[in-house]
Amino acid sequence: MKRTGKIARLPRTLRDQLNQRLYNGEPGVDLIQWLNSLPEVQAILAEHFNGVPISPQNLSEWNNGGFLDWLAIQDLLESAREFAADAAQLPGFTDGHLADCLAHTITARYAVLLNKMPLDGPIPPDVLAQYNLLLRLHRMTFQVQRRALQARKDRLAEAQAERKSTPVAAATPPSQKGGSAASSQKPTTPPSPHASACPTPTILPPLATPPRPKTSPILAGFYQKP
Repeated sequence: MKRTGKIARLPRTLRDQLNQRLYNGEPGVDLIQWLNSLPEVQAILAEHFNGVPISPQNLSEWNNGGFLDWLAIQDLLESAREFAADAAQLPGFTDGHLADCLAHTITARYAVLLNKMPLDGPIPPDVLAQYNLLLRLHRMTFQVQRRALQARKDRLAEAQAERKSTPVAAATPPSQKGGSAASSQKPTTPPSPHASACPTPTILPPLATPPRPKTSPILAGFYQKP
């Protein structure tokens, strides 16, 4: 129901200031004097209430009506702010971990409840009611676990797709491998046409005596030209 009293007709900013000052515990006499001294309040009183100023009765009615509504809204806003602050910390905790904890808790409840169920008689109504409640909770928790698992799979697939889409540096051709090392080395000097000028180093030491002929002396004389 819309309020039509003197204070209810004031602008929203003035009503909020009044509510805040009431919340801070300021005396009513000071609040009434402050309101009646404002030009905008005097204009509203002259237009709708024949210039009759705000009285202690008007303030008392507002204190038991509009001010209580304002307090309820403030409590709601504060609860929403606290919930938003807590919800900001939940994603890392509820990423499947909380659902797993709930599943373990429900399983333990099942074990306790099974001990209360008779094997050769009817199930008590209270035990059956607890069983039905656990069954519903278990189904809901299972759905939450499935959604959390699917969310983890989706994030993993996105990460793999991003890695595949990232350009990889082209491999160095075989002919260019070690190019930097090769470029740092000095060019090889071509072999000299005169063997005596640039003797080729040998790995084995030179022989002290000339090698023996591969053919016997008799056969060697056979092949000599006349």
